[in-house]
Amino acid sequence: MRTVTYDHPLAARIAAAFDTVDVVSPEPGEIPTDLAGSERIVDAIAAKLGPIGAFKLGATIAQVRATLGLPKQFFGPIPQSRIFPDGGDVPAVVARQRGVESEYAFRLGRDLTAADADLDLPGLIAAIASVHPSIEVPGSRFSGLGAHGGFGLVADTGAVGSLVVGPGSPLGDPARLTDAPVILEIEGQDPVPGGGAVIDGGPIGPLLAFVKTALARGYALKAGQYIVSGSCTGYVDVPLGKRVTARFPALDAAVTMRFTDAA
Repeated sequence: MRTVTYDHPLAARIAAAFDTVDVVSPEPGEIPTDLAGSERIVDAIAAKLGPIGAFKLGATIAQVRATLGLPKQFFGPIPQSRIFPDGGDVPAVVARQRGVESEYAFRLGRDLTAADADLDLPGLIAAIASVHPSIEVPGSRFSGLGAHGGFGLVADTGAVGSLVVGPGSPLGDPARLTDAPVILEIEGQDPVPGGGAVIDGGPIGPLLAFVKTALARGYALKAGQYIVSGSCTGYVDVPLGKRVTARFPALDAAVTMRFTDAA
């Protein structure tokens, strides 16, 4: 990623709290009043977090954007250190709020650079090496998710927490992801149904806009990084220690995790 010269006291405090359980309390006037201001804070934080392993897309559903008062989707950079393998335990320090979302994760097969500024959808599809079942764990450095409105949520790296990624398979026809269900199962509870159709344009629909925006903001999009679609099942709270399984019939695959109180 390019060197970021912009700095902001809120960005410094969020970055410092990222790998702790400290709660950040914004001072009056620190929360931006527009999306551009929030994005500048995200970029300043991202420059302090180390290698990026994935990008989470947020507000990829029109109703969510309306609720948050956001004019368009956003993204948050997920550090490589916050990506867990299938079956992994997610510790408390990276699970400030114990909730999960079921998402498709697209792994890039090549670097995307400034030369890809005019990339079209077929070109993007060709650049995707594989698609994976994943469970996103949102996490806010503030007192809670959405505690300071939509622009505050975006400024807090889009509430980046962690990501659990399952086995990959070739993308094939992206339409199959839109049409298929996604099922979230939490040990001891009824399954939560969902699907890719809730996302604008299906799971792959928000990716091209993300790529163009990220490149314009100076991010390096590298082979092996994941782009995560946005939630197919909504946000669901999970009791400590309970096994979570997200099933993706379109991929004939599933991904599992649980929360642990281990440091």
